[in-house]
Amino acid sequence: MRGRPCCLYASLPLSILAFPSIQTSDDRFTPWLYRIPASPWPGSDAMRRDLHKLRLMHACTRGTPPLVCRSPKFAGTERETVGVKLVNENVFSVALFLSLCRRRQRRSAHPLHHCSHHTGVVQGMSRGVSSGRRTCLELERIILNRHRSGSLGREDALNLFDELLPQARPASVHAFNSVLTVVARADSSSSPRHSAALAVSLFNTMARSGVNMMAANRYIIGILIRCFCTVGRLDLAFAAFALFLKMGWRVQNVTLNQLIKGLCDGKRTDDAMDMVFRRMPELGYTPDVFSYNALIKGLCVEKKSQEALELLLHMTADGGYNCSPNVVSYSTIIDGFFKEGEVDKAYFLFDEMIGQGFPPDVVTYSSLIDGLCKAQAMNKAEAILQHMFDKGVMPNTRTYNIMIRGYCSLGQLEEAVRLLKKMSGSGLQPDVVTYILLIQYYCKIGRCAEARSVFDSMVRKGQKPNSTIYHILLHGYATKGALIDVRDLLDLMIRDGIPFEHRAFNILICAYAKHGAVDKAMTAFTEMRQNGLRPDVVSYSTVIHILCKIGRVEDAVYHFNQMVSEGLSPNIISFTSLIHGLCSIGEWKKVEELAFEMINRGIHPDAIFMNTIMDNLCKEGRVVEAQDFFDMVIHIGVKPNVVSYNTLIDGYCFVGKMDESIKQFDRMVSIGLRPDSWTYNALLNGYFKNGRVEDALALYREMFRKDVKFCAITSNIILHGLFQAGRIVAARELYMKMVDRGTQLRIETYNTVLGGLCENSCVDEALRMFEDLRSKEFELDVWTFNIVINALLKVGRIDEAKSLFSAMVLRGPVPHVITYSLMIKSRIEEGLLEESDDLFLSMEKNGCAADSHMLNVIIRRLLEKGDVRRAGTYLTKIDEKNFSVEASTAALLIPIVSEKKYQKEVKFLPEKYHSFMQPRDD
Repeated sequence: MRGRPCCLYASLPLSILAFPSIQTSDDRFTPWLYRIPASPWPGSDAMRRDLHKLRLMHACTRGTPPLVCRSPKFAGTERETVGVKLVNENVFSVALFLSLCRRRQRRSAHPLHHCSHHTGVVQGMSRGVSSGRRTCLELERIILNRHRSGSLGREDALNLFDELLPQARPASVHAFNSVLTVVARADSSSSPRHSAALAVSLFNTMARSGVNMMAANRYIIGILIRCFCTVGRLDLAFAAFALFLKMGWRVQNVTLNQLIKGLCDGKRTDDAMDMVFRRMPELGYTPDVFSYNALIKGLCVEKKSQEALELLLHMTADGGYNCSPNVVSYSTIIDGFFKEGEVDKAYFLFDEMIGQGFPPDVVTYSSLIDGLCKAQAMNKAEAILQHMFDKGVMPNTRTYNIMIRGYCSLGQLEEAVRLLKKMSGSGLQPDVVTYILLIQYYCKIGRCAEARSVFDSMVRKGQKPNSTIYHILLHGYATKGALIDVRDLLDLMIRDGIPFEHRAFNILICAYAKHGAVDKAMTAFTEMRQNGLRPDVVSYSTVIHILCKIGRVEDAVYHFNQMVSEGLSPNIISFTSLIHGLCSIGEWKKVEELAFEMINRGIHPDAIFMNTIMDNLCKEGRVVEAQDFFDMVIHIGVKPNVVSYNTLIDGYCFVGKMDESIKQFDRMVSIGLRPDSWTYNALLNGYFKNGRVEDALALYREMFRKDVKFCAITSNIILHGLFQAGRIVAARELYMKMVDRGTQLRIETYNTVLGGLCENSCVDEALRMFEDLRSKEFELDVWTFNIVINALLKVGRIDEAKSLFSAMVLRGPVPHVITYSLMIKSRIEEGLLEESDDLFLSMEKNGCAADSHMLNVIIRRLLEKGDVRRAGTYLTKIDEKNFSVEASTAALLIPIVSEKKYQKEVKFLPEKYHSFMQPRDD
């Protein structure tokens, strides 16, 4: 078997390491190292560069590779992950070459003589195995038997490795083969990359811990090749492969396929194609279906599914590659077409696959269902799922997860829950992905209570939530402003041993910042360092943003400079926030300097950057600063677009400067930019808000003359403006014209009309319209119900409002915080204080969190009723949620705290209100 490979070497035109000798610190393996055989793939420049890099890498490595020991007591700690860190270090190559080159020296040497410098190991072996310990032979038999039976898990394999290592003999190589095979195989507790790196670290341990008298065989080198490919070290993989050939071992296709897969994973599909179609035949090997499948996968990953299909067709064609594809071949291309949006091609290939006699498996069906779900074709996905059952192919957890994700993306929670129950009924248990999907969706729609119930259910069923689930739930709580729940969840993370990451702190900082708790946000920022985390760009950008927002621009500049001094590169968000802050205080010179610094750092300001800052300034009423910034960025070369001018026009309308808005409109037209519907909408809205109804209607007629494309927002602005001006007849006429023309009205338009009628005391007409929409099963939203409930309460039709609210609770839509606020305020005004408290508790139980405005409204109503005790309860909630007491609330609160007659009641208020004002005599 040695003759064949040696003959092949002679035919190879290039020797990969035929370089002059380089003196190294270890003469034991220098001569052997530079006799590595010729490269089997001389046509690949990238491969030659990799192997040349390997030689230089060895020449630069003077020290001895570090000993990587693995012990059970280090399981799950940083010590266990040493192998991962070694992936990108040179010690792999040295360990590999050192262990193999010593094989030449130990063929005639006695093992103990060769290892005499490993004193402790030699003494242990010479003494034999003490009583109570299993012998080397027993350990080998246990490892081999358990590996054959499939009962050898990774943790057991690592423990047996530690026990066998001190007493290993040359014949132990077969047991070590089994251990490395098990360790290199990824499981649910580790990624493929981590498992592969750990296997290589074990090999390194073998080479340096007294097992160096044991000759590495082709199985171990094969395992190493697979591991090197998995961790992306193709240079070492091909070096190991060259050594494989040098030893005269017969190469199997499985080894070659690992190299092909490694090239494809490394986005080197062209090199992989060269290997399959040219180099393998030259060496006398025939590519098999696994070789082609690796190529097909590589092409699909690079979004070349059409080329993959051509390869598949040529596999079966007369005069082609004479290699029949399998289910994996078809499934991979089907999945690739779906990911590229080629749904028709995917369907065609699926039918072709069945026609060719390849029954789809669960992977094929899952790919098909995934593509349909992403295309929002859930009916077709359901049909494919049923087809699976009809054909006797049982869906797995991934299949159900794909369907659940599809329904969640469409907001169809009931269907997602139905599939979850169907999944459990078929004997499949939800996995981490299932829980992530459900928790993520509940948090997205603001129902954090349900998300927490899913979280708790996961824990009860014995599954440990990972950091991703914690972060999703943290973000959900933070978005709703449930800061106490955020803190409680962080405490739970600590108890569960989940390490804090940047994301957790960033969520906490953003949550505090969003709700105005700047001091707490800065405290969380400081706590990052106390927990061993250096703030990242996201952390700094958030802090800079909130400091600028509250006017602490100098502090923001300090943190910006600190970020740069720590070696972090500011991103567009950092620059945008700081420039916005500097604009707000008129530091135009610093703004210009910062803009040029952006350019120097390779971040070029564009219209989007300019529009973002201008929009923020205009929303704050700082339209003059927005204009100055606009002029400055144009000066440094940024070209404005239609959105830029629309932002300025809308800003001037917002502050009532309609003449300036018209000037910007004219300026926009003069430079060749064509106003769009948003331009006209801003002007229409400005005219109506400033009471210039006739000008608004004139502009509306001008839009008709210029054939400007209308949108639903345009109609809503005009309808709302007419209703606000009390011109009900004109508003009705416009609405009827829209109906007569067959315009497809959206719910926003109906809400505008309903709101306008109610505000103009046309409640009966609004109710008839509302009931008409309900009878036609038009999908009404929560705002529609809020408008009608508010109108009914205002005219004293309280029972009808209660009935409508009850219908919402039973059949939807889900009541909003405004809905609850209207109903609670009504009950307080009726004197039904206990009912109001019960309704508030029901709201919180249903996952609807009170906001600052709602709590202030409740407190004001209670103070007006003289119920200071209950008002104190809600003041406590304001403090717990880090909300602020509004000025109108404080105006009612101050006399109560100050007047002597309320002194008995004051004790029911939070402590901080007891002393902020001394009581006075009447």
